[in-house]
Amino acid sequence: MMKLKLTPTQNLCVGFLESGFKLVQMGEQYYFVKGERRQKVLPKTLDALVNRGALSYTDQGDYILSAEFVAHRKRMREASEAVPVRH
Repeated sequence: MMKLKLTPTQNLCVGFLESGFKLVQMGEQYYFVKGERRQKVLPKTLDALVNRGALSYTDQGDYILSAEFVAHRKRMREASEAVPVRH
């Protein structure tokens, strides 16, 4: 079961992956990398995202957004688009 509440830091990490950043391990450290941009991420943050069901491992040992989480985000976006905004 996926725990849907994410911390701001965890949400930021998901946002990096959703916007095309790749997660790269250099030595003991992990980074989100896109072009020249690089953002450090702590292994404990990645572990928390795996434990919450937002990330999963590929057979190659890479982290990716889980299919379940991607489907959840899509449902949340569609639900927010269906609600009219009052000004």
